[in-house]
Amino acid sequence: MGSDLFALSALAEELNYALKGARVDKIQQPEVDELRFFVRASGQNKCLVVSCNAGAPRIHFTTSKKQSPKVAPNLCMLLRKYLLNSVIEDVKIHNLDRILSIKFNAKTEMKDDATFYLFVEIMNRYSNIVFADENLVILDAVKHLPLDVARDHVVLRGVKYSPVVQKKISYLSDCFSVFEDFSGGDLHKFLLDSLSGFSGATMAEFLFRAGLENVSEKLTKAQLEKAKSELSYFQTFSTDSQDFAPCIINEKEVYPCRYKSLDKGDNVQTFATMSEAYDAFYTDCDKDIRNKARLKGLATQAKHFRQKVEKNITNDLERLQECEDMEKYRIFGELIVSNIYKIKRGDESLTCLNYYTNEDVTIPLNVQLTPSKNSAAYYAKYNKLKRTKEFVTQKLAADRELLEYALSVESEIAELPYDADIQPIEEELAMLGGGKRVSQKKKVRKEKSEPPYIYQVDGFYIYRGKNNLQNDEITFSLASSNDLWLHLKNEHGAHTVIITEGKQVPDKVLKIAAEITASTKSASCEVDYTQRKNVKRKPNGHPGQVIYVNFKTIVASPDAHEEYLMKH
Repeated sequence: MGSDLFALSALAEELNYALKGARVDKIQQPEVDELRFFVRASGQNKCLVVSCNAGAPRIHFTTSKKQSPKVAPNLCMLLRKYLLNSVIEDVKIHNLDRILSIKFNAKTEMKDDATFYLFVEIMNRYSNIVFADENLVILDAVKHLPLDVARDHVVLRGVKYSPVVQKKISYLSDCFSVFEDFSGGDLHKFLLDSLSGFSGATMAEFLFRAGLENVSEKLTKAQLEKAKSELSYFQTFSTDSQDFAPCIINEKEVYPCRYKSLDKGDNVQTFATMSEAYDAFYTDCDKDIRNKARLKGLATQAKHFRQKVEKNITNDLERLQECEDMEKYRIFGELIVSNIYKIKRGDESLTCLNYYTNEDVTIPLNVQLTPSKNSAAYYAKYNKLKRTKEFVTQKLAADRELLEYALSVESEIAELPYDADIQPIEEELAMLGGGKRVSQKKKVRKEKSEPPYIYQVDGFYIYRGKNNLQNDEITFSLASSNDLWLHLKNEHGAHTVIITEGKQVPDKVLKIAAEITASTKSASCEVDYTQRKNVKRKPNGHPGQVIYVNFKTIVASPDAHEEYLMKH
């Protein structure tokens, strides 16, 4: 994902026209790799989003809104220091590559004139945002690239900014000799390997317009002339061109004009400006990418927490194994007292009859201690191991309960759609110490977290929890004692409740509720159901952990039944 130089050139021209002379009023950094400049341009307030996210690198005006952290990151503070109230002089393509440079005219604290540059590198996973002074010395960047990582493109504070070294020839330069060098084969691949600035789709469009899409031999003179003519079209294309028509084709990418090679009655969305097209395409895309990343991060946190609990259980079992010999030490202490008359000064051991087994036993002695102190030492060791066993036995039970809960949280995360509200699960992990502490800002949003799934089937409401906190809520707050409660048999899963309002639940409704309960499984499975009054919280358990009795079991096929799902 990410536009090629052909699209970015049109975008840069458009932004230059819109931003020239604009004043920077506010700067925010809502994401670690995204900046937002709020500017006053031509009597209008606009928001310029600049992102170097690997999945959605871009720069354009946006109408979307994002919350920013209460404490601004260092880069944001630096930009505010130098660029607030500055004026944008121009926006242009830098180094004939997928780099947009924004030039700012600002005032220092001493009211002297100063110039700063923001370089926006739109290069997919190599994208970056670099802030430099008038001498192009880097002041900071979103991604720092030391010498051992990027020998030809070091991005560190104090280093002079130099763009990525291109091994290809830019299509915006004098590059026609490349066509003359073609000796045969795959022309599309040859040109992509030789020229920079064209994506695969744009190169295919160029060849289509030039009538060269099926050429596999050295170009004739007539073909070279046609290629030269079309190349000139792409090199001189601008927002003033007759063909300029920003669009999204097949929901795949933003294009500055209709691509004849793709426009075959396919899905085409047209826009008045490149910014509008980018905003429409990337806003939802960016949200999806970030939600997936957060969900992946949450899954990693849950996994690490589960592994931590498993390690604790392993340690508990090892400590219990050490306690297996505690009775031996009690007997040793007892036998020393019974045979104390046999022990002489300097004896390193005592061999005597163990009257519990009627066999002789040899007991090691500490020659530095008296016989009575040797006995006391064995009793002390016994008592210590006894206390340890009692403590670790309780801890092991608690850790096993915690492991069950950790597995249920992992199961929740695995079942979540990528666009789900993950705040409740973040809160669960934070409460357990397995995740980052939920910020005060997020706690304010708690009331706005997503509701459980709600279905309406033949007049009955069915609720299904999305996480353990919701499972607790619908089971013990929402449901009445005579409502029906459903859960996967002997597996982690969501709680499902049928609100009966005192009515008999038809078999059809029960079957659908069971299928909804099993909707996260890949095959038919057993679902238990019982009245809510038969469900109790597990003593000292975690959210969502219950015990239930007097239940029946039904076999259900997984089915989300979205046709019954109510929209909020």
